[in-house]
Amino acid sequence: MTSEAEAKFMKEFGPRRDAMLGRLAEAAGVTQPKPMNLSDLEVLAAASMELLTTALANIPEPRRSELVNGLSATMAADVARKREWLEQRIPGRRLDTPEGSA
Repeated sequence: MTSEAEAKFMKEFGPRRDAMLGRLAEAAGVTQPKPMNLSDLEVLAAASMELLTTALANIPEPRRSELVNGLSATMAADVARKREWLEQRIPGRRLDTPEGSA
């Protein structure tokens, strides 16, 4: 992609991306800092996947194929790292154990 085409793409895609992120955050109820419950997290995960697929669909070939091919393995590793980080930030709480369970 030439620099002129890339600038045009960012000019068109950037505002749409920002607007979509705002709508997703509002729909998930995460615009205000607060503890999230399971339904908030599920909505946010679904919204994030929609944003990811939309962003990937806008990337021209052959770069899109390169990104999609390595996505699942990379995403699984990123999720595992993030879970470890979150569990370290919340001492004494495992994320796999729902609150109030035995």
